[in-house]
Amino acid sequence: MPGARRLQDGCGRAIPQSGNSVQFFSSANFVAARPGQEEMVYQASQSNNSSSPAMRSEHKNVAVVGGSAAGLFASLVLARNGVPVRVFERLEALEPEARTLIVTHHMRSLLGPFAERSVVNEIRTFELFTDGRAATVQLKHPDLIVERRSLIQGLAEEAQKAGVSIELGRRFQGLHANGKGLALEVERTLDGGREEVVADTVIGGDGAASRVARAAGWSPIETVPLLQAIVPLPKDMAPDSVRVWFVPEDTPYFYWLIPESPTRGALGVIGESGSDTRRNLEQFLEKRKLEPIEFQGARIPAYSGWTPVRRQLGQGNVYLVGDAAGQVKVSTVGGIVTGFRGALGVAEEILSGGSSQELRSLRRELDLHLWLRRSLHDFRQSDYSRLVDLLNDSIKRSLSDYNRDESFKILWRVCLSQPRLILFALRSLFTRGGPLRRASV
Repeated sequence: MPGARRLQDGCGRAIPQSGNSVQFFSSANFVAARPGQEEMVYQASQSNNSSSPAMRSEHKNVAVVGGSAAGLFASLVLARNGVPVRVFERLEALEPEARTLIVTHHMRSLLGPFAERSVVNEIRTFELFTDGRAATVQLKHPDLIVERRSLIQGLAEEAQKAGVSIELGRRFQGLHANGKGLALEVERTLDGGREEVVADTVIGGDGAASRVARAAGWSPIETVPLLQAIVPLPKDMAPDSVRVWFVPEDTPYFYWLIPESPTRGALGVIGESGSDTRRNLEQFLEKRKLEPIEFQGARIPAYSGWTPVRRQLGQGNVYLVGDAAGQVKVSTVGGIVTGFRGALGVAEEILSGGSSQELRSLRRELDLHLWLRRSLHDFRQSDYSRLVDLLNDSIKRSLSDYNRDESFKILWRVCLSQPRLILFALRSLFTRGGPLRRASV
């Protein structure tokens, strides 16, 4: 259609028109919106419209606080669609703490080819252990082992290519309405000098302890400690396999060992108390005769319900993405892919001036993971033993065919193949479940 606006996703794929309804085709989902709106479909393309004056005039400028993966992805999507974006990061060099992560293959379809620079290994098998029992699940599509620092640096490079200005050594100090939009106060880390930055829209991508969220009036979110040790990979372990142990006397979550290479892996645990988590991990390492090479840790949001991602402040809008919005699957405490989806949804809202189907879909997914976590959170050892016993071949095929970012499909297949497992989870939820125990600092 003549005169229609062309948008792009984070992979540089153009969004031309089709039919008479808005259609966003991203790797996350396919959505048909209300008729009468502008028609768009994501398709493969490497063009970039960021230099178009007409495109730039349609969108006001955006400031992103925090060089996180989600913050940088949001800036990339916006810049590819002609929006002027500045990213403010407190680090003087973009060298965030290293951490070995495991994500689903969904990340590749969200980011495109440049995602490969951060992938250090592929996982094709999960081994589950509890109380002498074991089960193995083969994956149809491999999970990816990702180095967090490389991922963020790769996103930053792509964002800069798209026209994003990344300003390092800038610490966020405050935010207020200035009559026409928003004013950010940032401090230069080198000399302590202050700068005021004017923006129409601000995105908080500054993590679970988001200062942007506090300044805009959001309540603090609850977090849990994640701690892992880099260890020599056991000789009897294949480098394309992950091991998971359910030890409810130590943690309501689990231990894991993910290989980052044929010789090294990350053995970690999610806990509820920082001191207890460190002690339990050290004891677990000792039992398995594994010597830690180094430790990695973080506090991860514990999703307990959807956080609205937008607040209006004067004439401007403030958004949250990723950990700042608590966009983490609480069943596994994984937040990379969900953070990207949250960033994509926020970008869609800014670009369209309306609501985002991506965010509605993400909310449903996160709420289902919350239900799963509440079902599992008070499992005893006997419950986990029964759970592993109930993993028949049909359920293993479902776990193989669908990844952790497709929980609705997994749950439906489980209902069909092993209804006793659903009844088991429901009984646990209603007899011992309820709200998650609050994590201590």
